[in-house]
Amino acid sequence: MGTEYGVHITGGQVNGPIAMGTHARATVNNLGSPAPGTAEQLLDQLDRLLGEHESVVDEPGKARRDAADVRRELAEAEPDRSRILDALKRLSLRAAEVSVIVEVIGKIRELFS
Repeated sequence: MGTEYGVHITGGQVNGPIAMGTHARATVNNLGSPAPGTAEQLLDQLDRLLGEHESVVDEPGKARRDAADVRRELAEAEPDRSRILDALKRLSLRAAEVSVIVEVIGKIRELFS
């Protein structure tokens, strides 16, 4: 069994990682931006629900601040996925008693999975 590794590409362009060798792995992680309007619509819905269920949400002021953090991060040219997911995790804990809010948070999280 030989130990020669190689890649032969003809025509077109290659826009992705290439891995060679024993146990080689190549991955691509694209955060990108969600479809225009989708994340914004979900965040609008989240803001509305946070207002409607303020008496049930744990620390409603901090929950609104977490939602605003997600919105601000999404407005960045290169959103930080970990910041978004951290804020969504905190929101999930604060709104755990309100299933409709947790459902919207889950839909936003899916945009970054």
